[in-house]
Amino acid sequence: MKTRNETLLLKILNILVLISSMVILVIISIELLSPVNTQSERFILNIHLGVCAVFLTDFFVRWHTSHTGWRFVGQHLFLLLVSIPFLNLAYALSLQLSHTTWIFLRLIPVARGIYGVSVIVSWMTRSKITNLFTTYLTILFMTIYFGSMMFYFVEHTQNPMVKNYWDALNWSLMNVTTVGSNIFGVTKLGQSLAVILAAAGMIFFPIFTAYVTTKFQRKHPDAERNE
Repeated sequence: MKTRNETLLLKILNILVLISSMVILVIISIELLSPVNTQSERFILNIHLGVCAVFLTDFFVRWHTSHTGWRFVGQHLFLLLVSIPFLNLAYALSLQLSHTTWIFLRLIPVARGIYGVSVIVSWMTRSKITNLFTTYLTILFMTIYFGSMMFYFVEHTQNPMVKNYWDALNWSLMNVTTVGSNIFGVTKLGQSLAVILAAAGMIFFPIFTAYVTTKFQRKHPDAERNE
């Protein structure tokens, strides 16, 4: 059992994780959507390192308070991996990275924020179904957002149909609903993103249907028995 102080500390850390994830999103959005480079490489590296330090602190505190030893590491290995500052390690090792890889490494820690959302939702509701549904919605939103940002990044200079970010966002929304868009990718990454978004839509939207059905059956149990 966790003490009251441990529980409070974990809640504070979880909020810091969410704030750190939002910081990454804002900085990347400004960089990709701004016509001029407004951020120095050192600034980006320092922010990335600071955010990952928050994530790693959160992980090790959770490990210490779990009282389950190495089993905790095995069960939460993904959280540890997405907390590692790969961008700073690549810079320290003087690795030559493409700009696309540079952006991708900066996005990895945001996956840690998705877990943070699920934890905070669990404070507000005891329903595991609602908690799972909210987590899935968060993942879907992040998928749409990342897809649109990456599509805009790789296509706007080569695809005449992508004039601004809103064209990319519309493309992302239409593909994730599996309706399809009148904008087609001309780069390999843009074409691959269309497939990924369509696959994500086929996975996530049935979950929404199942959630609504479950909620309806719980509120109207008599209707189910009379069928």
